[in-house]
Amino acid sequence: MTNNLSIDWPNIVRALRNGDCILLLGPEAATLRRAGQTVSLKTLLIEHLIAKIYEFDPAAKLVAQPSLAYVSKTLEDIIFVKTAAHDPNFAQENARKTFNEFIVRFYEQYTSGNFAAYDKLAKLPFQFIIDTSPAPYLTQALEDENKFYARCEYFHYANPTHNNAIRIGENDIRPDAPLVYQLFGAAADPDSMIFTERDQLAFIDAVLQQEKTAGIPDSVAIHFTSGKKKDDKLRFEKTFIFLGFDFNEWHLRLIMYLIARYKRQKETYVLQKETDLLELTAFFYRNNYSVRFEDQPAANFLENLWNEYQKPPAKGTDTTGKLKVLLMYAPEDEAIMRSLESHLQPLKRTELIETWDESQMLPGDERAAELMKQITAADVILMLISADFFGSDDIYGWQLTAALERDAKRETVVIPILMRSCSWEGTALDKLPTILPRNRIALDKQEQPDVALADTVDQIKGLCQKVFKRKNTLR
Repeated sequence: MTNNLSIDWPNIVRALRNGDCILLLGPEAATLRRAGQTVSLKTLLIEHLIAKIYEFDPAAKLVAQPSLAYVSKTLEDIIFVKTAAHDPNFAQENARKTFNEFIVRFYEQYTSGNFAAYDKLAKLPFQFIIDTSPAPYLTQALEDENKFYARCEYFHYANPTHNNAIRIGENDIRPDAPLVYQLFGAAADPDSMIFTERDQLAFIDAVLQQEKTAGIPDSVAIHFTSGKKKDDKLRFEKTFIFLGFDFNEWHLRLIMYLIARYKRQKETYVLQKETDLLELTAFFYRNNYSVRFEDQPAANFLENLWNEYQKPPAKGTDTTGKLKVLLMYAPEDEAIMRSLESHLQPLKRTELIETWDESQMLPGDERAAELMKQITAADVILMLISADFFGSDDIYGWQLTAALERDAKRETVVIPILMRSCSWEGTALDKLPTILPRNRIALDKQEQPDVALADTVDQIKGLCQKVFKRKNTLR
């Protein structure tokens, strides 16, 4: 029986919505059903490697409960010994490459669809995920959810050049474009994969001893550290969730140390029964890192989290305190919307606004109902005006009517932004006092488009500050 009572679901959902929830994915998170039993991807891989060992040496003797690191090193050594016996030129590094090929071919037997956890994860709006498996399945699942802008990077413990080349802007990740960082390498680059204990030690050396040249890239590490300013103090309020780990394993101390080295977390949930841990191990994590151990399988936790996330906020509550800004645009103008959204990032970072656009719609949502929900909830509606905007019966129809009705009642503020030149005079927007740019010349026709865009964003900021002040005065 799972323990659901001690999990603060509202806090987790709030952190998830605000981009303050970091997921760490362990080797036991992905499971499938086989002959009525639940089997993890890690177990399947161990079985596969043991079968390979016996292919090379039917008389091989293994320990009673072989670990992944143990069978990996055993197979690598057997490949070398058996192959070098009839090929003197066969080197140890060749054995490792052959081992890596076995791993890659194993992963090719499956897809993300074989493991329910990946599909559930891809639906949730995590913005930063640390994956400790080299498998490609999380990337596949994100693409299946149309999160094509997801950024998938990996750490290469033996290649500082690769690590130093990674550049991720602090504002580059979003719910529809999460950052997935494969901490122990990726099957896409087999030489980066970490399986044996020797690999793990080399990883520690790279991260802790050669930090300036081979450590976790700063542009990745910053997502551990991003903080919020409250009461004139910078506070770090990241919530960490560990799925699919056995905290009896020593390398988990390293991961926890990496997190704490950047900033102490607000809450840390570990999905593992505390009584399964050695008493001193539980003490170490509980007293040094304030870890909360929860007896709940990863699949159940993700299902519960999805259900909690789907619940609408309690009536009259504001989960973030920010202004809700809706971006309304024609599908043909998505690239323009992305450009504007990137210019709005400073306003999001200063806790003034949060934005929503149609690309953030979740699978299974009924489109018209969700759009109406967002229009009704919006404090500010930015309309990206172009010929395509007026050419859409959907947008220049019930959506516009609903938005203008709320504007007329002073329930929201509609701000048309002339993005591309078109004939907009005489339309339903003509009499709005909030049309931008202020000179009413479309941005693509301005003599200095970049300057005009910067001025437009400044105007949006000023209007949002007024709306924010009015909203909080009425509370």
